[in-house]
Amino acid sequence: MRIDIFSFFVLIFISSVDTIDDECYLTVPEIGKRYGYESEVHLVRTKDEYILELHRFPCRNSGIEIQMYFKYSTSSSEKCDKTSKRPIVFMQHGLLADGFSWIPNLANESAGFVFADAGFDVWISNSRGTPASQKHIGYGPENQKFWNFTWQQMSEFDLTASIEYVLGQTKQEFVYYLGHSQGTMMMFARLAEDREFSRKIRHFHALAPVATVSHIGGLFGLFGKQFLTYAEVILGRLPYSPLSIPRTVQKVISYMCSKFLMQNICTLDIGFIDGSEKMFNQSRVGVYLCHTPAATSVKDLQHWIQLVGSQKVAKFDYGVNGNMVEYGQPTPPVYDLTQIDTPTYLYWSRDDILADTQDIRDSILSKMNKTIAASIELPHYSHMDFVFGIKAAIDLYPGIIKTIQDDYDKHRISRMHKLRQFS
Repeated sequence: MRIDIFSFFVLIFISSVDTIDDECYLTVPEIGKRYGYESEVHLVRTKDEYILELHRFPCRNSGIEIQMYFKYSTSSSEKCDKTSKRPIVFMQHGLLADGFSWIPNLANESAGFVFADAGFDVWISNSRGTPASQKHIGYGPENQKFWNFTWQQMSEFDLTASIEYVLGQTKQEFVYYLGHSQGTMMMFARLAEDREFSRKIRHFHALAPVATVSHIGGLFGLFGKQFLTYAEVILGRLPYSPLSIPRTVQKVISYMCSKFLMQNICTLDIGFIDGSEKMFNQSRVGVYLCHTPAATSVKDLQHWIQLVGSQKVAKFDYGVNGNMVEYGQPTPPVYDLTQIDTPTYLYWSRDDILADTQDIRDSILSKMNKTIAASIELPHYSHMDFVFGIKAAIDLYPGIIKTIQDDYDKHRISRMHKLRQFS
């Protein structure tokens, strides 16, 4: 019997599929449970009828004794009291990612787990279009209407609904927001437009912050503006479509990249797009690629390409006629970052070729000088190292944890003092 080469490799993959790391098949809450964390799945309905999944780690690791280096950690024997008041940290992922980007490594190396172990109430977002949030009241992801969105709608609808839901569930007044890449753009846009919403964000911690992207490097920088023009034309022919890799193909890639000889090649391939990742756990590259890239809309990527050309922090450009219909003006509105008054902490690196330092200076520092609480450079971090890098748990997360806990303690003391005055 004759077997073609493709079938041969498929048979090899199927016979070897049990060698793929178990985490390839697990959701964020299931991975948390594997490491001993209690978790919750919450469904949030947005104003435009999307159904989003939020994943919550309300308490620290409850099953395994782990020595933490933060003075704010609770003891492993302490009972998990989900109703106790503690700082809420809301984590928002970036482009072509989902909630997994906050728990990609071992428990003591992943932001979601590290912040939970420090005693915080951790809520992890999954934006519309990601595997966990492919739900809508009127139609499903098989309908083109489902994919008619960009980060603009994620900012306006997803963030608003999610933050309101979290505060309603916890009976608290505010959250501490931790965003990466596109997750920072979403918050910049929301804070610039909605003063009422901004009062619910105590701190904005922006990892690899992105606003304008006119100095972007990587794949875009390598091929230049001509590549962007071609890409926009191609994407324009795929209106309202998902941008994703078939799950089976992703599993094959994950399996191949989990092999020792392929790990460096696979990380080199990732670096071709967004820089040379120096801090990945090479043994987990297969797990990374099993969950990343996550799905988004073609229109979302098209929006980013528009921003490279416009050099502005603007809404989606539908053309003159389309803009008149959508916005009542010939050009898309520009987000005014000077309106932001939420204390903002920037964490950036000169080696990050997507969140370029020149763009950070031009569009963020120059516009938000009065509200930038700190601007911290991380040496030799590439774009994904802020969430996937194993060193982040040593030289990035502890500082953020201390800043948040100190502020929360001051807030509680001030609140108690005011209550005594009126009692």
